Amino acid sequence: MNKTFIFAGLVILICGIVLSGNAQQNGKTFSHKQHVEEQEMACSDCHATVDTSQKASDNLLPTADNCYTCHEAEGEFQTWVTAQEKMLFAPRTPLHIAYFSHAKHIQADKPNCSSCHAGVEKSTNMNEVYLPPMTSCTQCHNNLEQQNYCQTCHAKGENLTPMDHQMASWKLQHGVESQTNLVNCAACHTTNACIECHQGDNLDHKVHGLNYQYRHGIFAKGNKTTCITCHEEASFCNDCHRAQMVMPRSHARANWTNKSNGGGHARAAKLDLDSCIACHSENKAQPVCIQCHK
Repeated sequence: MNKTFIFAGLVILICGIVLSGNAQQNGKTFSHKQHVEEQEMACSDCHATVDTSQKASDNLLPTADNCYTCHEAEGEFQTWVTAQEKMLFAPRTPLHIAYFSHAKHIQADKPNCSSCHAGVEKSTNMNEVYLPPMTSCTQCHNNLEQQNYCQTCHAKGENLTPMDHQMASWKLQHGVESQTNLVNCAACHTTNACIECHQGDNLDHKVHGLNYQYRHGIFAKGNKTTCITCHEEASFCNDCHRAQMVMPRSHARANWTNKSNGGGHARAAKLDLDSCIACHSENKAQPVCIQCHK
């Protein structure tokens, strides 16, 4: 999932503002930190309509009248309000989300607005935007198996493919991305998505690096669970090793087997039978020992 992919329609903060006279640049500032942390004000004290908002397109930014409930309508504050009123607000059209209800989320007993708009309570810059990323939403909304689940918030037919997925190099790079930022992937893809796509050897390019054929045994012993994520068939190793005539070094010893006392393989089997069964076993078949020692 693209790291910058956000729900633009969830905004209750400053968003989509085209400024003809930017108050921040003109020396007029606004601090969420001062209002929230120092004055202990609730978000709804300024964003008065957030509790009843049912649409993603609602404008929830505070008006001057909200400010006048605490500030005098004259003096230095009036200069700030005048600069604010000169701002040109862009139409509030949802960019990545069609249906969203602040009211429903607030009624669902969310602890506070910063649960979604993380960090806004410490902001001292009015131009900073604290919109929730997709990963924030999927902490609660994670029923990816449900049919048309994404259309709960997104419009039907909307292209939800992140920008980085549309790059020509994404097919080759997505494996690295999934290893370094699996949380983003999980926002849209289930845990079985990789296996369903890369079932067994269903790949059109090399996944492992050069010389991996000669080094894979070390990795397999160190982290077998990683191997069986793709190579889940128990016979995968056996089929390949038999075709390539690959055997452990011990099997090439002169006394590995004999008819008098069984030789080295008999002693090895008594000490560590699991190692033998790792290769010499087949599902629903008789133990390999019986095939020779009838």
